[in-house]
Amino acid sequence: MDYAIAGYVMIALMALFPAGAIASLFVKRKKAWFSASALILAAIAAVSLTLFALHASLTLLQVFRFYPFSELVVALFASMLLAVDVLAYEYSSDFITFSAFFGFSIAGMLLVAMSNSLITIFIGLELMGVPTIFMILTHGRTHTEAAIKLFVLSALAIAVLAFAIALIMPYDPSLSITGLSTSSLVGGSSVILLSMVLFAVAFSTEAAVFPFNMWVPDVYEGAPGHITAMLAGINKKVAFVAMIEVFFAMFLYSGYNFQPIFALLAIATMFFGNLVALVQQNVKRMMAYSSISQTGYILVGIAASTEFGLTASIFYIVAHSIMIIGAFSVIVWLAGKNLRTVNEYSGLWSKNPIAAFALTIFMLSMIGVPPLIGFIGKFLLFSSAVSANLLYLAFLGIINSVISVYYYGRVMLSMYSDRRPTRRIRMAGAVAAVVIILLVATIAIGIFPGPLMHASALAANSVMLGS
Repeated sequence: MDYAIAGYVMIALMALFPAGAIASLFVKRKKAWFSASALILAAIAAVSLTLFALHASLTLLQVFRFYPFSELVVALFASMLLAVDVLAYEYSSDFITFSAFFGFSIAGMLLVAMSNSLITIFIGLELMGVPTIFMILTHGRTHTEAAIKLFVLSALAIAVLAFAIALIMPYDPSLSITGLSTSSLVGGSSVILLSMVLFAVAFSTEAAVFPFNMWVPDVYEGAPGHITAMLAGINKKVAFVAMIEVFFAMFLYSGYNFQPIFALLAIATMFFGNLVALVQQNVKRMMAYSSISQTGYILVGIAASTEFGLTASIFYIVAHSIMIIGAFSVIVWLAGKNLRTVNEYSGLWSKNPIAAFALTIFMLSMIGVPPLIGFIGKFLLFSSAVSANLLYLAFLGIINSVISVYYYGRVMLSMYSDRRPTRRIRMAGAVAAVVIILLVATIAIGIFPGPLMHASALAANSVMLGS
């Protein structure tokens, strides 16, 4: 069957976002642009899942590659971006301006996911990062510091990435990922090793891996809530997608073992995020450090350097996107009610039982409590580490999960304490719908993980085989 038509439809749908972003500056209709972006994102998710179900694999225009891994992550990004769009519609002070930059950012994210070239990965990351900075800036001077910090670290990451690509160019001037994955890099030289390290640094900065994560707490706390949800749930995952494409499609058979690098980064990232989160009072900042520790868990599967490990990492990328955007949906709403610290969450159960229950489930899932999606993800990650003879990595991962019980537990205990009668607070209908859908996904996939496990395995296999 010829899947090229569907592929070109995907490219056309992606191109509508920057085109619509420019048009939104002249046609200022909030509901119209929200409806249009929601429909396009839903269409992209539908087409991508259809291609995934058909096991489609094709390359278009030499730079766009559609195969199970890209199709799965495109569907994930489109779905999560739709949730962020709903949050922005409710909370953005200037939704039209936000939509203009959001359109370019979406195009960048999808470009990275569908990329078959280092150049398109580079362009996609830039197209994602720069508009995100302007999204933060457009919400007022109080967010300037967060935007500047994100700009500085993003610029550093892109500069390092450019240097890494320049080192690779002599081996294949086309910079095609599939072309570079062949014998051109096998038994390379110290130049290949240096480029590998630089790629790791660049993607680690974007993904908030220790010690390249110092921008995360201030940016997450300083950015508007809906943008924080996007940074934690999608932008970081785009960096992981690029990391997987480069290291598993290009460097896996190069003769250099990147397992020790990612094992060390995983340990440092897990411990740093969890230990610093223990002393945080601001819930948004605490979740920033929690998000750093969750990054460490994803690295456990990458460190395993096996198909099983990659399957586990892909599963947890999907799981964490669902959990963190769900959690931030509640946290953003509470911040709008001037509830920002652990103590201020006291008695939330009596003010809005659904919000308290939802946030509890999301946090329990991030701890790794069965039968939730986070438990399945961590079980797969730690099992992959054991199967790759990285028993110490699995043990340290479990220790970190235990540590996280304390700071998540503080929030949960606060929400269910102080049951004195108090005035109920209501959540906007659209935001409540996002929370409930993500809550159902967290529980349902945890109870019935088979379909997502199969999809993750298929995606991982397509990366390993290069098809």
